[in-house]
Amino acid sequence: MQTLTLCLCSAVASLSAQNYALLPATANPAAELPSYSLVPLMQVNSRVQMFYTATEAGSSSFTADQLELRFDGPIPQVGAPGPFTIQRLRILIGSTTVAMPEARFANNLTQPLTTAFDGSHTFYPDPGSGAPHPWGAPNNGLQFPFLAPVAVTIPSGGWLVIELVMEGNNIANFGYAHAMLDGAATTGGVVDGSGVTFGQGCSIGAGAAATIGSSGVRAPGAAHFLTGQNLGANSPVFAIFGLSNTTSTFGPLPYTLPGTNCALLTSIDLSSLLFADAAGVIAGSQPGASFAIPADNAFLGLVLHEQLAAYVAGANSWNLVLSNGLTVTLGSLNPLGRGTYTVLNGESAVSPVATEVKPFGFAVRLRTL
Repeated sequence: MQTLTLCLCSAVASLSAQNYALLPATANPAAELPSYSLVPLMQVNSRVQMFYTATEAGSSSFTADQLELRFDGPIPQVGAPGPFTIQRLRILIGSTTVAMPEARFANNLTQPLTTAFDGSHTFYPDPGSGAPHPWGAPNNGLQFPFLAPVAVTIPSGGWLVIELVMEGNNIANFGYAHAMLDGAATTGGVVDGSGVTFGQGCSIGAGAAATIGSSGVRAPGAAHFLTGQNLGANSPVFAIFGLSNTTSTFGPLPYTLPGTNCALLTSIDLSSLLFADAAGVIAGSQPGASFAIPADNAFLGLVLHEQLAAYVAGANSWNLVLSNGLTVTLGSLNPLGRGTYTVLNGESAVSPVATEVKPFGFAVRLRTL
């Protein structure tokens, strides 16, 4: 009897030592939150960094041994019922002292994060139950016990960081299914600038002229990505970024390549390599096509001039095809209404640059000791 009493007391003590922190704390995460995210679980590959101030984490110092997410709902189930398998899912946790996260993932970390979970994982989609959905979702598919307890201290003015890196999610093989995660948006963050094309691109033979465009957000703390068409099948392409469209090392601009109707339209202050596809198109978010700006309003209103230069053998005496130009004016970065932020790439788990930054806080439950 004495042994049984000791065991029961030990079990009660262990249970009483477990508490839960609900994030983001000021958004009332015990209830259904008003926003949601399609990333990470409705993508094949993705990378997400979640940021919470100490206020939104509920404490500046704690030890956690489990993380749970929650589906957004109620939404009727659509498509295949699952289960779905992620080949590799990593969850890392820690803190950072950066004042404001930005689009380059590495720049957001001032010290290494601790790997809390690493392995293949199976989950089911949103079951369409009443709101709020349960923490951990069906069959505990959104419950992640840590490899070992992780102690976290959020520095003054810093952030708690939770990073999810997902590779090989087979959800796309089974038809559309709801796997949207619950969260809350707030005000502030990046404000997109503008982009205006100028000049004229040249063409390959009698084909259409090469053109330039952009995707993403043109603002401090964000990244925009160059896009293009009619650049030659599978051609290597240089993305050119300049501070002037009137003068360069070649002299006044525009500078027409001798013997062609192709014109250089911007100074070459920075360049990077990317590749067109079989249709001569640049789409998506190739890292080489990106221009990521630090999260500092000192860059507000900065004007950049951008152009694409494709190497196409035989196109002309220079073997070059140049697009028209794009003048980008950067927008701004506004203060956040709540201490939450999200930096994400919904296309790649390995890209160093995020496709989106937003003032958003995922609903997270941490089991604390």
